[in-house]
Amino acid sequence: MQMIGILCALGAALFWSSAVVMFKKSGDLISPTALNLFKGIVTLVLLVPTLWFSGIPLFPERPLNDWLLFGISGLLGITLADNFFFMALKHLGAGLWAVVDCLYLPLIILLSTLFLGEQIGFKGMAGAALVIAAIGAASYSSKSANVSGRNLLAGLFWGMLAVSLLASSVIIVKPLLEHTSVLWASFARLLAGVAGLLVMTAFHPQRKTILAVLVPSQAWKIALPASIVGNYLAMLAWLGGFKYTLVSVAAILNQLATIFTFILAAVFLKEPVTLPRLIAIVLALTGALLATGSV
Repeated sequence: MQMIGILCALGAALFWSSAVVMFKKSGDLISPTALNLFKGIVTLVLLVPTLWFSGIPLFPERPLNDWLLFGISGLLGITLADNFFFMALKHLGAGLWAVVDCLYLPLIILLSTLFLGEQIGFKGMAGAALVIAAIGAASYSSKSANVSGRNLLAGLFWGMLAVSLLASSVIIVKPLLEHTSVLWASFARLLAGVAGLLVMTAFHPQRKTILAVLVPSQAWKIALPASIVGNYLAMLAWLGGFKYTLVSVAAILNQLATIFTFILAAVFLKEPVTLPRLIAIVLALTGALLATGSV
């Protein structure tokens, strides 16, 4: 089970980084809230038949507390965190966002230690430090556009809020994942997240523009596969990683998504491969091996 969790966490990082490359292209055509709603509904449409074929009921008899915790997790991690992520990305750009995203790993480790009693050990801490150093090196090598002081402050605020909410959304459902199907957990979180987005859209002054994303258009050519890979596959693998291994180990491996993004961006977006980026990849892989106890 530990190896399954490690593979899931690595898969989540690779799926998400692949989607980021596609989301970069579709982001110019779709607003953050519209893109968030689109990918949520696409994933929900895919999850329902997946649960049905797996023989898992959509609305099983579970304690009210379980429904509440998964619902809160969905609202925090999907309705709010994903929206704040897109807002931060708009203000900061990809390079600076990668720096802010480094907060995810130490926050997960801190929260899992405080509330779950997990002990990551010296190798795990060393692995975490190497991954953070790797992401910092990779971010330093990127040529981000100049950001005004106002945009920098706004981006940092939304970015830190997004990362904090995402980390919290994982911690509150970790105990429930021990005896919950990953498929159903994904469905419950997403159902709450999409419901929250629909309520948000209903009160949004540009709700007609946001809902227009649900009508087939040219933007679907990139947004649809990005949603399938980055939300459906990545979410299942992400929760699977937290279910079958330590939260802290899964978080370290999830953080490799930033490194994968740099590699994929070089291959598909023709971004330059620099020495700092190569050093970042070596540091990240070494950190991952340390975190999983492979070295």
